[in-house]
Amino acid sequence: MKRFLVVLTISVALLSGCKAEKPVDIAENLPFDGLAQSVFDASVRVRSKGSIGSASATGYLRKEGQEYYPEADILNATHVEFETNRHVALDRGTSHVLDVWNGGDLVASVKVKTCESWFENGVAKDLATIVVSLEDLGGAQPVVPLAPYGVDDLKAGDLVFSVGCSDGRQPRARAGDVVKIKNGLIYYEPQSIPGDSGGILAKWSIDRQKWETVGRTAWAIQTADGWQGLAMTSDRIHDIKAGRVSTGWELPAGAVPINDLARLPRNAVRLDLLNTAKVVEDQEPKPLEVVQRVHRWRFPIRGEDLERPSIRRESGGRFNLVGNFLDFVKNAWRFAKILCVLALLVFLYVMPTVLTPLSWDWGLKAIGLIIQRLKK
Repeated sequence: MKRFLVVLTISVALLSGCKAEKPVDIAENLPFDGLAQSVFDASVRVRSKGSIGSASATGYLRKEGQEYYPEADILNATHVEFETNRHVALDRGTSHVLDVWNGGDLVASVKVKTCESWFENGVAKDLATIVVSLEDLGGAQPVVPLAPYGVDDLKAGDLVFSVGCSDGRQPRARAGDVVKIKNGLIYYEPQSIPGDSGGILAKWSIDRQKWETVGRTAWAIQTADGWQGLAMTSDRIHDIKAGRVSTGWELPAGAVPINDLARLPRNAVRLDLLNTAKVVEDQEPKPLEVVQRVHRWRFPIRGEDLERPSIRRESGGRFNLVGNFLDFVKNAWRFAKILCVLALLVFLYVMPTVLTPLSWDWGLKAIGLIIQRLKK
């Protein structure tokens, strides 16, 4: 017993003399394994003449004159930039219809045109942009920005989500794995299917605590293990838009645009569990009818909402002499307008009795006469 007490005393003394280490939150180092609704909402469908593809919103723009400038603050933004493939949107000025969903509801379907495009045969460069005004979209569009240039924190084995309009339907996602990264291209599984061209590869950044676009789907390539998706990295996209050219940009042998594939890829996850896929190609795409009962934008901000003052005030608020006087004037003005309308109706009824021999009950007599005529 004495020996036990001695050991216990020494142990307590040693523990009390040691500096306590701060517990490590292992969750901070774990990869994010879910997909936010905003990533779906940032993805849209592009319907062109004879083809259907995907695009995603990557940033806000502010228009000044005829030029567009990047804008970080949604309140100052006037337009949204969507990125897709050039083999989806073709060259500048090509017309399309952009279909936008939010929370699963179709909230916008508008005519748009390609803004810029970058393409070269045999080279892994297949990019285009479409710029749409927030007014046409009817609300603030969620965006998933490109990962910053030079970060290069994507590696083989990382979990990514490919989001696109598979089979020409509304956006859907597949969880996939990065197989390898080579020459600015991401090889990933499972490979996307027709309709996904122009869709994004999205990844949750632990360092920056937000969703980012780490790749843009464009091709598929058949390997010894089957078909794999092929996407441009975010750095490659930055380089293409900045006009930078690097060596080793040749498209790998066997890579083909996704829309050229005639069969579904191995391990494709289908929501409807069908065995075949067919993209409906509209030769003259037109905007769809949008029936929106509830405004379900993730960021419900519109200019008119910001400019229109709130009529209701919270109950129990502080008394404000100027505010209450203005409310009194507004209510008095509304009451005066109602009185004017009533006075006008009375005037229209009385005037025939003044200008003609009609009696005061001319209105009732006229109604009775009409009823008699109808009975006959």
